[in-house]
Amino acid sequence: MKKISIVVLCLFLSAPLWSQKRALTFEDMFAAGRLSSPAVSPDGKLVVFAVKTPDIAANTYQTHLYAADLQGQSLIKLTEGKGNHSHPRFMRSGLLTFVSTRDGDPQLFALDLKNSDQVKALTTVAGGVSDFIWSSDEKNIAFAKDVDPRAESFAAAVAMEKEAAASNIKAKLLTGLMFRVWDSWRDGLRSHVFLHQPGTSEFTDLTPGEFDTPPLDLGGSQDYLFSGDGNWFAFVKNTDPVVAISTNNDVYLRDLRSGHEKNLSIDNKGGDANPVFSPKSRYLAYLSMRRPGFEADKKDIILYNLKTGAGRNLTTAFPDTIASFVFGADEKTIYFIASQSIYEPIFKLHIASKKIEKIVPAVNANSLRLTPDGKSLIYMAQTVAMPQEIFKCDLRRRQQTQLTRFNSEVFKDVEMNRAEIFHFQGAKDEMVEGMLLKPPFFDANKKYPLVFLVHGGPQNAWTDDFHYRWNHSLFASPGYVVAAINFHGSPGYGQAFTDSISGDWGGAPFIDLVKGQQYLVENFPFIDRDKIVAAGASYGGFMLNWMAGHSDDFKYPFRCLVSHDGIFDARSMYYATDELWFEEWEYGGTPWESALYEKWNPANYVDRFKVPMLVVHSENDYRVPVTQGLMLFTALQRRGVKSRMLYFPDENHFVQKPQNARLWWQTVLGWFAENIGDAK
Repeated sequence: MKKISIVVLCLFLSAPLWSQKRALTFEDMFAAGRLSSPAVSPDGKLVVFAVKTPDIAANTYQTHLYAADLQGQSLIKLTEGKGNHSHPRFMRSGLLTFVSTRDGDPQLFALDLKNSDQVKALTTVAGGVSDFIWSSDEKNIAFAKDVDPRAESFAAAVAMEKEAAASNIKAKLLTGLMFRVWDSWRDGLRSHVFLHQPGTSEFTDLTPGEFDTPPLDLGGSQDYLFSGDGNWFAFVKNTDPVVAISTNNDVYLRDLRSGHEKNLSIDNKGGDANPVFSPKSRYLAYLSMRRPGFEADKKDIILYNLKTGAGRNLTTAFPDTIASFVFGADEKTIYFIASQSIYEPIFKLHIASKKIEKIVPAVNANSLRLTPDGKSLIYMAQTVAMPQEIFKCDLRRRQQTQLTRFNSEVFKDVEMNRAEIFHFQGAKDEMVEGMLLKPPFFDANKKYPLVFLVHGGPQNAWTDDFHYRWNHSLFASPGYVVAAINFHGSPGYGQAFTDSISGDWGGAPFIDLVKGQQYLVENFPFIDRDKIVAAGASYGGFMLNWMAGHSDDFKYPFRCLVSHDGIFDARSMYYATDELWFEEWEYGGTPWESALYEKWNPANYVDRFKVPMLVVHSENDYRVPVTQGLMLFTALQRRGVKSRMLYFPDENHFVQKPQNARLWWQTVLGWFAENIGDAK
């Protein structure tokens, strides 16, 4: 194990003021270590976490484990050498277990942090273990694996998998929906959770049948787990006959003493997920959405009493959707993260009174953990100028401490600005919020081009985060002002605001963008009104396509557009995408039932296309299939509009491979420069 002093790392932050600063580059942004999966040791002294770092030249990533002490004084690298090491889980004894590919397939390994640096293999599961949890007695692990549900045993499932891989026949016989999800074909397989005692050849299927656990989509951070007292097993699955049109994930509870199994959310046809047992196994809580078919409904915390069988909604009166939560040690409180404005603050919920108070405001937090003594919260947080780092909040003093500065060295010479918030009167005479990022070395007396970003989702929002695909600081680095508007449909402004985009894709959100662009140009004199470009992905790509057909509605013209993985033809999109519930909710039914597919169809306005456009799309995008991008590019070319298409045969809805990501940024920023000239 390699020990690194965080005190030394802090010195990098105190470099002489005369040291030369520079603008952010792709290499800077992409080289940052990506922290995830924090796990607090049972003695409350350490937090272990995974760090994913890219090797751009090799076009790969590597993940290692690190430990930081909870006083913020030291950083220790726990794993070395080949392979990837992830998903740290502590046992009660303090033994650290994790998944590693050091010997090939991902398997479970153990490391005793107190007595030895030696890593010990615990499993030799055929095909490997991608993630796992320990049973309550810590004798067994549970893990999920895609198997043929007809297999009578784990060994039979493995044999069937090997036979299929070895076959020269690659044809697929489709018998129903969903036959592919996101970027992979299902091939008749189902995700099942298996119980396995390391060192044996025994496997028990805990979730048999023609269903998926975890569910294919809309699941939580952990959708199968054991209660601390060993009496209960909770898991999530969707038993509706056509999952492609259903968001009806349900939380199931199995009594491990009697074998009795109960669907806790049988009366709710919306999505339920993310079950969490309280520390003393008195309660089970989970997140629940009420409306069936709507994947962006408000998520509430439902509390189920394991003794009485009574359940109640704890957050009915809370206006915003909840992202994740943990129980307090006393089982009288719950700490949760929710979307509000451009942040995801941390709140405290008093179970008895349902009183809620914000305890960590103006932060973009995630991965909430409670220390074993119940006195502190551990979480990750980020900003547009700082990738994820780990923080601690003392719950009594409400005092925050930054435990890691993992990327301080990477950014010590880089000039990046913080996000600023602006507001304007948008559609429906309602206040709309946006984020503004000034370029490095900003001079208020100069004029700067404007990059106008449109978020996807559509029920998503721009937040104060360090995004690796749509990084605001990297967009600003050539000398651009970056603006990102949270138009109608964005979460963090109450559920009614989020709901307002459904059935109105080209309506209120478009008006917000039109008004927002005018507000920016006329209220920030450093924006060059003659040099404005726009870019968006997914729904943002749809909106860029819609904007291409309605460009005259904007007071100030766009010099060029970038449409990444966006919907071009709404009708054909329905017949090719994987998740049909999304289309049917957003457009008010199927294409043969609803006129909205044609009302909000960018393809109907091709005759108005005139702004130069860069189209980006990927072959393995099954959410917005690649034909949408090909059709858009064809339309632009036939209309004689200046256009190019960047096609990735090996990416999905996102561009993630290091060299592909570099090409994406080079192409997009190059397209801007070509059409607006020198930003400086």
